[in-house]
Amino acid sequence: MKLTRRDVLKSGGAGSALGIASLAGCLGDDTGSTGAGRPDWPQPHFSPRGTSYNPRATGPESKPSEAWGIEVGGLALGRPVVFEETVYYATGERLRAFAVEDGTEKWSVEVESKSGFRSPVTVDSDHVYVGKTGTRTGVLAFTHDGEEVWHAPTESSVRAPLVRPERSSGYVYAADADGYVFRIRTDDGTIEWRTKVFGPARALATHFGEPVVGTEGGEVVAFLDNGAGHEPTGLWRTKVPGGVQALATVNDDVFVGMFGGGVARLRGGLRAGKTDWHQPDSSPHRSLVVGPGRIFSTDGSGIHAYDEREGTLTWESDGDFFAPPAGAGDTIFASDTSDDGGVVAYDRSGGIGVGDVRLGNHRWKYSLTGGAVTGPTPAHDSVFVVESGGESGPARLVALRSE
Repeated sequence: MKLTRRDVLKSGGAGSALGIASLAGCLGDDTGSTGAGRPDWPQPHFSPRGTSYNPRATGPESKPSEAWGIEVGGLALGRPVVFEETVYYATGERLRAFAVEDGTEKWSVEVESKSGFRSPVTVDSDHVYVGKTGTRTGVLAFTHDGEEVWHAPTESSVRAPLVRPERSSGYVYAADADGYVFRIRTDDGTIEWRTKVFGPARALATHFGEPVVGTEGGEVVAFLDNGAGHEPTGLWRTKVPGGVQALATVNDDVFVGMFGGGVARLRGGLRAGKTDWHQPDSSPHRSLVVGPGRIFSTDGSGIHAYDEREGTLTWESDGDFFAPPAGAGDTIFASDTSDDGGVVAYDRSGGIGVGDVRLGNHRWKYSLTGGAVTGPTPAHDSVFVVESGGESGPARLVALRSE
């Protein structure tokens, strides 16, 4: 009989089960088709693990020009996502789909009166998912043609990105502002289980396919999903020094970004949930980039690169980066939100130098009117980002592409 990680977790208890570190390599990392083989960016943080990093080199390699721009208006809920030949983007008022190649609008859905969309968009091969509040609070699923398929009611608004696990046999995870976590069947919206954490859920990711939740009150909670109709088992719970803004998982470890609390690495194995290192000097915005060997975070002072194992600062660069970063191949993309800002591309190695005095780490910058509103999305041969437009100009979804 083949032994699975789930079998070990169920039979051995939380502590001993998570100590079976040798299972990590043989059972895979659950990145599936969102790994190196695809140029898409289908979830707000790229993959279910929330790494905001595509191993495949996508996006412009040299300084780009504007391929197209479309007025979008409204309050951005997160970065655009890209699936196959379509860019999806939501504001509080509208969910829209555009052609990757030329920005032609394919369809648009407006929210009902006294309602609003609340989460960034998540896409898979079946549906387009978004969180909602007001009339029919919960999760909505649409076809790739913009037709509503189902509505799954939640206790309160869903602001955290919805997570579609790879090889999930047809379900998504959602978490709401009342602290409820849901497993929702993707074919009809049936809620297969729900459980509760303490306080509003702000971040959600998967760890070997199992849900991990971060709360506004500063807790990280890991669960074992026991299947449809069975409440999940709590594996471990860790208090961290700040409200959780970002979660990402790699192998047995969980990386946490906190508002006012910096960045931390929580260990797996026999020390599951224990803090391995903590860097308190940054306040990451919504996501971390977790690429091979390094962790990247952005805040109002700049971009910071940390060694994955030791937590030491390897390089940094100044900038008004009040938006989450993204990584693809050997490039890190950041959005400068200042009036003279835009999208900045860095060599992930940091070039040569010490601290923020470096040579060779800055690849290019493309200025945007009024700066960037969202984090950048490197997909296909482009970077997609929303330009603020400044004091009088309109907000625009822009595709930047090298000639």
